[in-house]
Amino acid sequence: MKVLVDASFLMLCAEVGRDFMQMAEEAIGEPIEPYVTEEVLNELKSIAGRGGRRGRLAALALKIAGGMSLIRGGGGVPADMRLLQEAARLKAAIATADLSLIRRARSLGIPVISIGSDMRIVFEGVRL
Repeated sequence: MKVLVDASFLMLCAEVGRDFMQMAEEAIGEPIEPYVTEEVLNELKSIAGRGGRRGRLAALALKIAGGMSLIRGGGGVPADMRLLQEAARLKAAIATADLSLIRRARSLGIPVISIGSDMRIVFEGVRL
């Protein structure tokens, strides 16, 4: 299953030190092909450049994203909009911890992988 990964999901992985992508594979029962967009990487670089605790988490999230396939060329589209566009184009799910993005993906019928308050994987939506 193709999954586009949001900055919030990557930062949560960094913060709690868990491999949520592996956990998602186990929960869903099939291999996951993780993708990251240039916009997500740019968002993480911007946060990392500010320093502090969030900056360190963003720097670690960038390392995690380094092992994912990169989708280039968004042409200045905001990161969340690009994720939604690419998920629809690739028939992929979105992995995010951003409640606003989750709501938007739901409204468009895009499957979502998120993390519950108990740190378990939540998968919702129909596979396209």
